[in-house]
This record gives sequence, C-alpha cells and structure tokens, in this order.
Amino acid sequence: MKFQITNHKSQTNLKSKYPNSKHVWNLVFGVWNFRSLHANGYAALTTLILTLAVSLTVIGGFTFFSLKEVTVTRAYTRSLEARTIAESGIEDGVYRVITGKQLLASETLNVGSGSTTITLTISGNNRTIRSEGVRAANEHHLETHIAITTAQVNFFYGIQVSDGGLEMSNNAVVNGNVFSNGNIIGASGATITGDAIVAGGIPVNPEVQWTTHDANHAFATSNGNRDIAQSFIATTTGALSKISVYLGKTGNPSSNITLHIVADDSGEPDTSGIANTTITPSQVGGSPSWIDASFASPPTLTNGTKYWIVLDASTDSSSNYWNWRKDTTDAYASNTGKYTSNWSTGNPTWTNTGGDHAFRVWIGGTTNKIDGMVIGDASTGTGRANLFVNTKVHGSDCPNAYCIVENPSRLELPISEGVIQDWRDAAADGGTCALPTCDAAGNYKLTGGASGSLGPIKINGNLELDNGATLTVTGTIHVVGEIKLSNLCTVKLSPGYGVLSGAIITDSKVTISNNCAFQGSGQAGSYMLLLSAKNAPTETVIDISNNSLGVIYYAANGKMKFSNNAQAKEATGYGIELDNNAVITYESGLSSVNFSQGPGAGYDITYWREVE
Repeated sequence: MKFQITNHKSQTNLKSKYPNSKHVWNLVFGVWNFRSLHANGYAALTTLILTLAVSLTVIGGFTFFSLKEVTVTRAYTRSLEARTIAESGIEDGVYRVITGKQLLASETLNVGSGSTTITLTISGNNRTIRSEGVRAANEHHLETHIAITTAQVNFFYGIQVSDGGLEMSNNAVVNGNVFSNGNIIGASGATITGDAIVAGGIPVNPEVQWTTHDANHAFATSNGNRDIAQSFIATTTGALSKISVYLGKTGNPSSNITLHIVADDSGEPDTSGIANTTITPSQVGGSPSWIDASFASPPTLTNGTKYWIVLDASTDSSSNYWNWRKDTTDAYASNTGKYTSNWSTGNPTWTNTGGDHAFRVWIGGTTNKIDGMVIGDASTGTGRANLFVNTKVHGSDCPNAYCIVENPSRLELPISEGVIQDWRDAAADGGTCALPTCDAAGNYKLTGGASGSLGPIKINGNLELDNGATLTVTGTIHVVGEIKLSNLCTVKLSPGYGVLSGAIITDSKVTISNNCAFQGSGQAGSYMLLLSAKNAPTETVIDISNNSLGVIYYAANGKMKFSNNAQAKEATGYGIELDNNAVITYESGLSSVNFSQGPGAGYDITYWREVE
C-alpha cells in the first residue's frame, strides 16, 4: 500500500513537472510570439530611425546648400549694390563736370546703405573721375575719363577793333598792343604802351557776292571730296582785301582749312594758287555763318577775269567734316561749284556740286590812319598804318623809323556768328529760366547781397545784379534781353570750370557800372567773357564805367564804351571808345582762351570701366 501511495505521488509529481504537449507548444509558440513582437518593434524603430536619419541628412543638405545659396545671393546682391553705388558716384561726378558744378578732388557720398568715395584728377582739358563704391564688405571701383573738347578763341591784342575803329579820350590807356581795321584817333595823353597796327580800309559793301543759299554741301567726308571750289568773276581791278564764305561744320574737324584764290584753267581751278589764308576749326560753328578771312599779301584781281575760291581740307572724316552752304538753283551765271580729292596735284578730276556756294569778296580799299596818339615810350613801341597824323611813336614825333607807313592786311574778329549760335544752343540745353528762379516776365534779378547760381540756361528777359549781389556761373548763359550789372556786384565762374573759360551772351545791350567785378574759376587761364550779339554798328551795345574790371568784352556788330576808370582784360568789337582815364590791361594768357561750351565743344567720355 505504501508502495503504491509512493508511486502515486511520484506520478503526481511527474505530471506536474512535465506538462502535456499542448502546454509545451503553447509555451513555445507563446515565447516565439513574444519575441516576434519584440523583433518587429525593433525593426520598425530601426526603420524609423534610418528614415529620420536619411531625412535629416537630406534636409540638412538642402538646408546647408540653401544657406550657402542665401549667403552667395546676399554677397552677390551686395556686390551689385556696391557696383550701383560706384556707378552713382561716377554719374554724379560726370554730371558735375559737365554742368560746371563744384567737384572736390576727393569727397565721400552716402548712397542707400553704402557709400562711395569720388576722386577727381585734372590734367589740362582732361578729367579722370574714380568712384569706389562700398556696401558692407563688398567694394566696386569704377573709373571714367572725360576729354573736354573746347572752343579755342585767340585774343592777341589788348584791343582788337574792326572797321568802326578806336577812339581814345584824355589820358585813356591801353596796356598792350592794339590792332584795328579802322582808324585809331586819340586826344591829349591817349597812350598805347605796346604796338599799334591799323589795316588798310575796305569798301563798305562787297564788290562781288553770291549770298543765296538753301542747302548744305558737305566736303572732306572722304578722300574723294576733300577740296571744294566756287568760281567768281571780278568786276573791278584791285587788291582782294577781304573774303567771306558761308561755312559750318559737323562734329569736330581737327585740321585747318586753307583758303586759296586760284586762277581759272578752262572752266576749272588751276593747280597753283595766287594767295592763301587759313580758317581754323575754332572759327566755325556747327551753325553755318559768314566766316571772314583776309590775306597777308592780298592778291590783285583783274576786272572781267574768272577766279576760284578753293577750300582745301587736309584731312577727311565721315563724322567730322565741313559744310559750305549753296544755292541749288545754280543761278550764278557762268559760275558754279565743284569738288575733287586734291586740287593741286597732277590732273584733278572735278565734279559739279550742283549749285553755287555762298561767298562775298571785297576788292580795293581806302586810307586808314593813326591820329593824335602816343605809342610806346622812349625805348618801345611801333606804329604801322597808311598814314600818321600828330602821333608820337617810340619817344619821338612821326615820321621816324618806328612810324612805318604801309598797308597792313586786315585781321578779322575771332568769333563768328556760328560760334555764338552754338553758345546759344548750349545755354538752351539747360532749359529756359522760369518761376521761381526768374520772375513771370522772364527776368533774373539778384540784389541786396543775395547770391545765386545759373547755367547753362536761357533767360528770355533781362539779367540784373546790383547792391552786392553775387552770381556764380555754372554753364553758358544766353540772355535775350539786356544785362544790367551795378553797385559792387560780382560775377564769377564756378570752380568746376577749372582752367576753362565761360561766357554770358546777350542779344541786346550790356550796361555795367559802380565797381562790378568779374572772376574766372580761380585757376590760371580761366576768364569770363561778356558778349553782346546785337547788330547795331552805330550804337553803343556795351557800356562800362566806374572801376568795373576783370572780364573780356566782345561786340562784333556794335560799339563799346569805357568810362570813369573802367577796366578790362581785353576788348574786341566793331568799334571801341575809351573815355577819360579808362584803362585796358592785356593779359598774356588771353592769346589762347578755351571755352568749355562752343562750336562742337563738348565732353567725350573716352572710357568707363571697372578698375582695381
């Protein structure tokens, strides 16, 4: 029994220790299922982590490159801004040079979020402008070079007078030389400290002329048309004392024209000339006008004989050439215009221009004189004229070795109407003066110590300064009405003119009194020119009195009068009168004065580039 019981216990324990197969498989599969669940969780997590890592890598890459792109874009933008700032500086500098406004040797301007430093270098008629634009750490450097093409006018004499002559009252003085196409007449003590030359007179009207014109004829545009000619027939016998051609230019021809008088050879110009003279580019405007010329040795023409006026250009250019006005009806009987490549070499082939070119010829002359003058002192001074009357030269009365009786050739006035018209056009480019700068009537007035700046500009009314007013000229001024300057006024050129000179032009009269002063830019060789274009040979168109000084006066078609200690650096006119004690003191630098605006005068930008 005991055994069985024990065995029963053993069976019972065995059953408990070794479960049945169902339990085992359940246990096995349960464990497997648990592990599978854990395995599946780790895989998903790993996949997620890998996905996140890849995503973050991609996102990081895109972010890096995006940030890099932003950085590059910002740098590029700032570089563009730096260039724009530099461009702004260059443009500002060019504008100030062209308009005559002040530009310092170096100055800094704030432009937007950056700045630029502008430097100006001046060398003669050349201006170099450099602009260094800065935006943050970015810099851009630009440079431009401006060549100023100028209008050069030569004033070789303290006074140069045309046919109206020079009259000098008691103790009037010209410190310098005088050239006159008319008489020089003096009163007690009237003195010219240098030399005095009076050319032989000419008839009032041209002897031969053809003045009708309706078209330009261009020449020296190519080698084939460098030379151009017009025939005429002399109507009297005598010396050819003066000639005029109606001439203009396109662009800026660089070489002179030689004007020849040539005999006829079977209906064409001969290949050798009998006289010649020179026309310079500075004498000729873009607007055609009469260009006067005379000869150092005037040729004698014979009544009834055909001659040719030949204009010989030494260079040719399709953009810088000459225009001789013509009458396309070709109505000047037995005469015409022709052109060729070289009039004086070989056997030239001449081609008709299709018209007659405008010209005027003066033949013969009259006697001119120097009367009642003191010229020079005991050791200086020479006089040249057809006749001397009551005149002392080189310290003793004429006749003596320094009173040279001859027939000097004429010297024509240096500024043509075409040049004056170019100056008018330059002024008009700046606009017309209007409210509030000018009043409703178009007058510009400064008074009571006021100051202002003008130019280039056209004033349709008057220009009036008085009582200590100061006008700074920043460009050519054209006044349609009168110019009235008085009572301690000042007219000066802007420093931006540098070594160049400037002009104020009126179509009417000029009146200056009571200590008005004129100044250049402050640099040597810079002068103010005051010009009346009024055509009134018997009228006083410029009247200067009471210590007004420091300017060049010009009146080609009217008279000017100096009185009460009035002074000038130079005076050129049809006729000039110096009252008691008036003084003209010539300045040597006036022999070659360059105006910044005039016949073809302008600004040639030779380069505009990036620099280090």
